[in-house]
Amino acid sequence: MKQMLGSMVIGAAAVLLVAACGCVMGPTPDVPDDMDPADEPTGARLAAIILQEDPFQQWGEFPERQGSLPSVLPHGPMSRVFINGRVESALADFEGRLPDGSIIVKQNVGTDPQVTEAALTVMWKVAGFDPANNDWFWANMSLEGRIASEGRIPSCAGCHGGARRNDFVFVHTFR
Repeated sequence: MKQMLGSMVIGAAAVLLVAACGCVMGPTPDVPDDMDPADEPTGARLAAIILQEDPFQQWGEFPERQGSLPSVLPHGPMSRVFINGRVESALADFEGRLPDGSIIVKQNVGTDPQVTEAALTVMWKVAGFDPANNDWFWANMSLEGRIASEGRIPSCAGCHGGARRNDFVFVHTFR
């Protein structure tokens, strides 16, 4: 009986750990009361921005994180991180939060730096979207823009909450 109870506790702990680390996508809650539903960001809108209007492959990268580098789950063994101009502008003058309109794209890469898996994980700062999590809109999509998950993803906010003092960003420490 003790072995079975111990196995159940370990199993439950594993499920919680997987969910906290971003391996499980949850539902998207309702829009905050102070946000007009017409202004609600969507994965489709974000995909249009980063794939067509302002292609992320033309953006810069964090100065200390250039090219494909080792990464952690759920982003694959390697990743490449791109930052739009709003994030770049904050590199020298960070005031605790990145400006609205900031976008960080993590291109998930396979075991060989030259092999790209069809996955992007994206953080988009949208004023008033999710004040409890510094207004980050999260998305996971294919390189073609097919949305796998979007919005207030509890596993993303939960994991990145460990970097709350750095505006939920792990790969670069703002000063």
